[in-house]
Amino acid sequence: MPGTVLPYFAAAAGGIFAAEGLEVEIVDSQLGGPASVRAVAAGQYDCCFTSANHFLTAKGKEPQLEAKFVFMVARRPHMAAFAIEHRPAAHGHAVEGFEDLHGATFVGQPDSQFAREYMALLRHLNVEPGGVLGIPYGEVMEALAAGRADVAADWLDLLPDFQNAASRFGVRAIALPFFEEGVTSYGSGIVAGMDVIRSRPETLRRFVAALREGLVATHRRPDLGVEAMLARFPDIDPERAIAQWKAGERLIFDSAGSVEALGVMDTARWEATIARHSATYGTGELSPETVFVSLAHDPQKV
Repeated sequence: MPGTVLPYFAAAAGGIFAAEGLEVEIVDSQLGGPASVRAVAAGQYDCCFTSANHFLTAKGKEPQLEAKFVFMVARRPHMAAFAIEHRPAAHGHAVEGFEDLHGATFVGQPDSQFAREYMALLRHLNVEPGGVLGIPYGEVMEALAAGRADVAADWLDLLPDFQNAASRFGVRAIALPFFEEGVTSYGSGIVAGMDVIRSRPETLRRFVAALREGLVATHRRPDLGVEAMLARFPDIDPERAIAQWKAGERLIFDSAGSVEALGVMDTARWEATIARHSATYGTGELSPETVFVSLAHDPQKV
């Protein structure tokens, strides 16, 4: 998702990395998911941006994996349920809130992470699902817009993409972010290899400090990193990237736009994240100390 990379290019374009004495190469590894975590652990890259879910999946399969989270970008879960505004669902009324998910039909691959996350949400809400329309991921947005099902699930950051698909059918897509219904878990952030954590801790601290400034700079001016992003990845649609960034800002900053706790992680939230991941995906439990070391300054600790 282009929107998630804007802060890194903002830090490059704004001279933030340079001010910290850093030369940062931003690479699209094409690996994605747990594979990027394994590549970092193997020393192929120093760091990667990934989700807590992908990291815990990789760590669950290889508990000794030499990598840890060092900075949390999205301190809330990315997942959201998507529906079409004012359109009656299978139960006869529109999906306007989480209570309306009871009996609503779902579209997506039944064994996908999105379906698993959605079914876990329904268990959290203690409501029953409706039918499931199993189709490939690439067809989900259009199927929802066309009225083939009532609800889909994906990252909140993709709301602009859902809305774009819906507009072609003369309707409007809405999102119900999971965090608004009390789903407490981390979203995504920076994972570093243990070799980097052990051998270059000060460099890593400067990197996360620069990233923090990059996030704040992008919050203030979303287009700051666009030119640098296009120079590196010319095929990215800048308007789509900015729209995705704006859709996902609620996962990074609180309603007041506060930046004090940006990047900070704690044991309690990691315990909740691990427990939810285990219940959703059937993976084993991990100890928080094996998955993170917080390098961001915590304003609550002197």
